[in-house]
Amino acid sequence: MNRKWSYIPVVLLMSCAHLVLGQDWVIPEAESAVSNPSPYTLDNVKAGKDLYTVNCKSCHGDPGKNNPLGLIPIPVDVASDKMHLNSEGALFYKITNGKGIMPPFEGSISEDDRWKLVNFIQNFKPGGEVLLVDAPAVKAKLLASVNEQNSTVEILAETEGENSAFTSLVNAPVIISSKKAFGNIEIGRTTTNENGRAEYVIPADAIGDEEGYLNIVVSLNDDYEAKEVYLEKARVGKMKEVPKLIKSEVLWSTNDNVSLWLLLSYIMFAGGAWAVIGYVIYQVIKIRKYSKL
Repeated sequence: MNRKWSYIPVVLLMSCAHLVLGQDWVIPEAESAVSNPSPYTLDNVKAGKDLYTVNCKSCHGDPGKNNPLGLIPIPVDVASDKMHLNSEGALFYKITNGKGIMPPFEGSISEDDRWKLVNFIQNFKPGGEVLLVDAPAVKAKLLASVNEQNSTVEILAETEGENSAFTSLVNAPVIISSKKAFGNIEIGRTTTNENGRAEYVIPADAIGDEEGYLNIVVSLNDDYEAKEVYLEKARVGKMKEVPKLIKSEVLWSTNDNVSLWLLLSYIMFAGGAWAVIGYVIYQVIKIRKYSKL
């Protein structure tokens, strides 16, 4: 085979990759001209920050820190000039529809919250009004316990004041998560009252392990420096259903719980493996036979 022809697939692949990565994100003019209906207020910017932390930070990184995830193309820093070449409507359109490696958030984030995300991004617009300033995290302390009978988490939050004395932490957002092997999954949120206390009811559909045990993590957001509270083996979750492939130690060949496609796939892969082994042995025998001639 002519060697030059072998380069054709590589050239075609590189050309396709260049076309994909080099595409401009074309925003319809009507969409780009839309103004943000969500008022640019500190509360909305803070809400946008919480949404950004959960949905966007893992890829785009910390604003202004230029530490995005190493993807291709590289996610844009929300505090960069490139990001702020977009209008409010363009930002909302991109968040809503996504493109390439960026997923669309239309189905997972409400329209109002998507506009609050735009508010958060606008907080870093050069020459604009900065509402949310990066201030040192407030030192705080968390205490929490589980009432299994009522399926509630009871929380007490305090902040460090003068002379290192702790006082009630008022109106602080508390995050309730479930600790899993691959990370924490947020279950819900609540807010402390004037006494620094809060109570959160675990949803009835929160899934625990096979026995209904849930490992709960109680934490504050990034505005506070507080040690997370781990509440292990709280029996307040829904029992996880685990399908049993093997029943009463019966082999797959006679197990009613095994799907036919799975059984056939196993037989095909096993048969293929033995066929390859047999072929190798056959070739070895042939080589030894011819070597003696």
